[in-house]
Amino acid sequence: MTALRATARLQLHAGFDFDAAAAQVDYFADLGVSHLYLSPIAASMPGSTHGYDGIDPTLINPELGGEGGFLRLAQRARARGLGLLLDIVPNHLAAAPQNPWWSDVLMHGRRSRYAQWFDIDWDAASGGGRLWLPVLDRPLQEAVQTGVLRVEDAGDQPYLYHHDLRLPLSPRSYPLHHGVRQGWIERCNRSAERMNTLLQRQHYHLAWWRSAGDQVNYRRFFDITSLAALRVEREDVFAAVHALPLRLVGEGWVDGLRIDHIDGLADPGAYLGQLRAHLDRAAEAGGRQGVDITLHVEKILAEGEALPADWDCDGTTGYDFMDQAGAWLHEQEAAESLSGEWKARSGDPRSLDAVQRAARGALLDGSLHADLQRLIRAVKQAIGEAAAHGDISDALLRRAACALLRHYPVYRPYGLRAQAERDMLRRADAAAAQQLDASGRAALRLLVDALQSPEGHELRVRFGQLSAPLNAKAVEDTAFYRYYRLLSRNEVGSDPQRVGLAGEAVLALAQARARQHPQAMLALATHDHKRGPDARARLALISSNVEAWQSALADWEQQCAAAAMPMPLPAAEGYALWQALVGAWPMQGTPGEDFAERMDQWLRKALREGKRISSWLEPDTDLEDAAQQWLQALMQSIELQGAREALASFAQALAAAGASNGLAQLCLQLCLPGVPDIYQGTEFWDLSLVDPDNRRPVDFAQRAHALADDRPWSQQLQDWHEGAPKMRLLSVLLKLRHEHAALFRHGTLHGLPSAAADRLVFVREHAGQVLLVAVRRARVARCPGPGLAWQEHNAPAASVLPRRTMRNVLDGRTEDFNGSVPDALLFAGSPVAVWISQESGADGQQ
Repeated sequence: MTALRATARLQLHAGFDFDAAAAQVDYFADLGVSHLYLSPIAASMPGSTHGYDGIDPTLINPELGGEGGFLRLAQRARARGLGLLLDIVPNHLAAAPQNPWWSDVLMHGRRSRYAQWFDIDWDAASGGGRLWLPVLDRPLQEAVQTGVLRVEDAGDQPYLYHHDLRLPLSPRSYPLHHGVRQGWIERCNRSAERMNTLLQRQHYHLAWWRSAGDQVNYRRFFDITSLAALRVEREDVFAAVHALPLRLVGEGWVDGLRIDHIDGLADPGAYLGQLRAHLDRAAEAGGRQGVDITLHVEKILAEGEALPADWDCDGTTGYDFMDQAGAWLHEQEAAESLSGEWKARSGDPRSLDAVQRAARGALLDGSLHADLQRLIRAVKQAIGEAAAHGDISDALLRRAACALLRHYPVYRPYGLRAQAERDMLRRADAAAAQQLDASGRAALRLLVDALQSPEGHELRVRFGQLSAPLNAKAVEDTAFYRYYRLLSRNEVGSDPQRVGLAGEAVLALAQARARQHPQAMLALATHDHKRGPDARARLALISSNVEAWQSALADWEQQCAAAAMPMPLPAAEGYALWQALVGAWPMQGTPGEDFAERMDQWLRKALREGKRISSWLEPDTDLEDAAQQWLQALMQSIELQGAREALASFAQALAAAGASNGLAQLCLQLCLPGVPDIYQGTEFWDLSLVDPDNRRPVDFAQRAHALADDRPWSQQLQDWHEGAPKMRLLSVLLKLRHEHAALFRHGTLHGLPSAAADRLVFVREHAGQVLLVAVRRARVARCPGPGLAWQEHNAPAASVLPRRTMRNVLDGRTEDFNGSVPDALLFAGSPVAVWISQESGADGQQ
């Protein structure tokens, strides 16, 4: 049994299946991780590149290699001492006929054994007792009249086709005798009247896809109509969804689970308690202890929010750490000047909070309108006759609910028993009340009282299952693409309103995490990140010299104007594109042939997510194509050569300092309390953009070759462009975590005073073993060089260091510390310094 100390996240798909992952087991074992952390392995939609669109949670995905492929990977991992973690998706499955549960609901409606497994409101006013199925590419009657709906016989039964979509028919709607079926099919396809009659006899109502936001009567993942939510709070659904992972735990192949979108579940706390009990039993049946099986949750924590104390889990998957480490790289003092530049360019004086509140309102009127209507029905049921007694109309309840949802500061409420949760609700209540008149406030009072009442469980569930997707869609998927003050702070789990974070605060948060969830994951990159960690580290440098950034922007734009080829985007979106170009510009300085294509892919997604000048529903392809042509010109044309070279020069001026900052945050990830999660491919510099860019194929052979690079640390700092020092720092510290596992798992953490705000120094101690870690933040005004080696210019002494004989794990030096050493000795030109005590017998092991 391998104890959890560090994970490597792998994105599995048909092009990188179990056997491909098994081929890299030796590499990851040599790298030093303890576990491979796999994206969902259950059967998903054909061709899925992520696995979150499952179709059968009981079956290992055949496209990945099926049961046999998984066992080959698991056996290979066990042979090299590696464990396996699984990412599971209990909240939803694909709303597609390939999903046998969903197909059965389509065929049998409310009589299906799975009719109550999905979160379907069969009694919704718009549904007529049927499932609203918004899958047509045009209105229903137009689809009938134009013949894009047709019936075809598949031998065993007829099916309804809409282009390539094959839908089952109710057995009560077609002739069962095969001999007369062909004539019936021909008549249906020939007559619009007969086709309409057939459609009326189905358990689903076919509808134009654009009707989903207003009419859909099943809960979705966010507002994605192709993903239908499950009612995993039911015992039968829970058993079916978890049968596969629990079996793999019981058989000894799986060592932990990661729960996707925990906030979509009816009662996350109760769910985790139930799952923990099942995991314990499965582990014991396989001869292990329940404590050996870890349980992590994907959870976005707002500013000042913590996981509920009664959740039986090992912590989050690490977005909170990603935010904190990234914020430390920024200069908080730059907030005002950055805001001034953004407001001047965008013409938008609003704060991020105001932008996301407006987005919430638009979503409640748009893609989440049906979900809001469902909540209002739950509100009316919860408050009973009180609304009528107070002359509170449905419209008033709707306005009150929308006001509360616009101001609700976290993803969702849970039991509302903890004081922190009640305080969050009180804040939202007070803010909402200011937006309402007297009658609206009366309705709000009824709603808030009902939410807090002991009988309000169902209302809290419905409120949370709307507030969570509303928060995610309004903030991460809308406001982050409208508010572009500084892209490096527009990251999953981050609050862009906070530019920087003091080192003392980073350490205090790490200490709290160590007390509450010592095995919480620490992430710097994920399959959901907006941009890679080294791109964020580079863009953070803008905060250290805003004037240089402003001057560079003015120069690029002037050169484009002089060439009569200005960027064809509004000022706000143009400002974002310049930042994105700087962040993603290759370390080597010369963009590859695919760079413009990657930037175009990012830009189209950004414009559509922002829903301001383009959108997924109404894409402005003319504008998008014009931007794509401009990007190609920027990369290749003679006319924009001056702008291109100026942009490249600016990006290169930041590159070394950004890479230095990348090493600093990686050192924090590997040395602070918690379990570092290494996302695939980030062993080298990661300047990726949002998905699918961050899921590109990884050259593992190149990384395995770099892992064997035994050049001295100082030399790697000089030859850094390909990522050698990042690989070295990662592998050395992973090895250190292996050799001194108890120190990293149980070691206390305390900060040491530093003479400069751009330096963070701390000590971890356990059983006589001492680890000293020092990192420093680069600035444009003080970049490392040559290479990533810093020049030590009369740097102040680091004080109150441990009085020990210490070994530097990166360059091998051994020194007798006497409480104070100069930076030249502590760092010796390195961006980071990691020292471990050398006393005999003090190895930190248990």
